[in-house]
Amino acid sequence: MMMRSITFSGLVSAAVLAAGCGGPVVLSSIPNEAPIAVAAIFDAEGLDAGSAQFLGYTIAGEVATLDGSLSRDNEGPIETYTWTFDALPDDSLLTSEDLVPAEDNPETEDVNEAALLSFTPDALGTYRISLVVTDNDEEPSEPSLVFVQAVPPSGLRVRLDWPETGADLDVHLTTPGGTYFDYENGTDCFSWNPNPDWGDGSLALDNPELEGDADGVGAGPYRESIFLDTPADTEQEEYLIRVHYYSDHNELLGGSTTPATPTLQVRVLDNVITEISPSAPLLKGDVWVVGKLSWPDRVFSSINSVTDHDTLGGPAYQE
Repeated sequence: MMMRSITFSGLVSAAVLAAGCGGPVVLSSIPNEAPIAVAAIFDAEGLDAGSAQFLGYTIAGEVATLDGSLSRDNEGPIETYTWTFDALPDDSLLTSEDLVPAEDNPETEDVNEAALLSFTPDALGTYRISLVVTDNDEEPSEPSLVFVQAVPPSGLRVRLDWPETGADLDVHLTTPGGTYFDYENGTDCFSWNPNPDWGDGSLALDNPELEGDADGVGAGPYRESIFLDTPADTEQEEYLIRVHYYSDHNELLGGSTTPATPTLQVRVLDNVITEISPSAPLLKGDVWVVGKLSWPDRVFSSINSVTDHDTLGGPAYQE
C-alpha cells in the first residue's frame, strides 16, 4: 500500500488507499477549519496578542479606528473582513455603511490595511461592533466583538516642566472671565489657590486642582500640573494659561540670576493638544502668557508673550 495526502473542495484527506485498478479510496477526511476573528482597538504602535484592547474610548465627533489584523486562519490567508454595528446608543443614527475601510497607504507596508476601519461616533454612549472574517474557502468565523465608548471631552491637564534648580515657577489656569492672581474670589487656580470652586458646589469634577507645587528646591527636573475633569463650555471668553516666575532662590541667596526654560503641555484625555515653550528664557517676576483654550472644541490659541507680575496688577507677595 502507498499512503499520501490530498486536498479538494476545502477538505483535506487524512489518507487514501491505492487499491489496484479500483483507483484510490478515501478512508477519511478532515473538514476545513474555520478562521478566527479578533476585533480590537487600533494601536498606532502595533498590535500583538498581549497588548490588544477590546474596549476603547473616544470623544463624540472624533474618529475611532478598529483593527482586525490579529484574526487568523490556520490553513491559509484571511480573504475578507466584514464589520457591522451590533449595538448603538439610543441617540445614534449611524448604520454599518458608516464603518469606513482604511485607505491603502503604500508607506505602511507592515500594516494590513484590509483589516482596518474607522467610524465617527455621533452620540454619547457605547458602540458594539462585530467582525466576521472568511478564509480562502469562504468559511466564515464566529463574530468577534469590540466596544467603543464615546464620551464628552474631559480630563483637561495643564502641565509645566522646567529643569533649572533654584527657579520657582507657578502655572496659572484662569477661568473664563477671571483675573490673574485672583485667590480671593477664586477665579485663578495656582499655588495660592490650588483647588477653587468653579461650578456646582456639590460637584468636585468641575473644580480645578493643582498637583505638585514645585519650588525649584532639591533635585530636578520640576513639574506642576493643574487637572480639570469637566471644564465648562466657553462661549465669549476662553480659559487663560499663564506661567509666573515667582522666585529665584539662587539670586535670593546672593548668587547669580537663574534664567528658566519651561515647557508647557496641554492634554485632553491624555492626548497632547499642544506643547510650547517661551521664545526666550524667563527671569524672576516674568509672566509668560501661554495662550487660551476654548471648550468643548478644545482649540488652543497660542499667545506666547512675556509680561510681568506688576504690569498684570498682581499684588505684592513675600518671596
